[in-house]
Amino acid sequence: MHIFEDPSFFESLSTQECQRTDEALGLEVNQIELDLLSKARALMPMGDVTSWGKSLHEAQSWVGLHPQTLLTPYQELAWMCECVKDQSGHVVDLGAGYGRLGIVMQEKLPLAFYTGVEIVKQRVDEGNRVFEKLHCEKARLIAADLASSSYELPLGDCYFIYDYGTLDHIRWTMGQLQNLSDIHRFQIVARGAGIRSLIDMAHPWLHKMENPHEAYFSLYQTHLT
Repeated sequence: MHIFEDPSFFESLSTQECQRTDEALGLEVNQIELDLLSKARALMPMGDVTSWGKSLHEAQSWVGLHPQTLLTPYQELAWMCECVKDQSGHVVDLGAGYGRLGIVMQEKLPLAFYTGVEIVKQRVDEGNRVFEKLHCEKARLIAADLASSSYELPLGDCYFIYDYGTLDHIRWTMGQLQNLSDIHRFQIVARGAGIRSLIDMAHPWLHKMENPHEAYFSLYQTHLT
């Protein structure tokens, strides 16, 4: 079931229109982020965006960022979906925020399954509430710390990864993905200067794929050996 009459709706959105789209979908992003910021400031009055998230979650969760800076624009997510090779596979979103990608996949990849991993429970609860409202039956968000040594990544056919935390945290996640590559072939969609540079410099087990949207994100593929 499509959310909008025009399945290409998300492709036409400018960054400035993303907030209005959140509101139209019923995502209460602004209020939740304001509440998180208020709690963080109470704990750390002299803090800033580099420290407020850590005061609440013991890891970088980017509390204090403007929501439209925190979240990947809908238009980019639509482009990313166009690049997913296995259109009926399992897409795993690492640092998922409110699960915007799961909503876009309802239009662009309706046969695929979506799992979003996000450290902030309030974001997870809100995203799952809206998934249910919009009948996104193949989408779910789970609350977990990607940087925790006790958390094991789910097996996926495509991983979306961003500059979700510190460089050490991203290195840890890439190490987990490298271990998974020994048993399963998958694709990676990487958005952010940190993760793209790290993959290009330190992960030769991945090879770069051609991508018409290279200015925004990079595509990689792994092979079984």
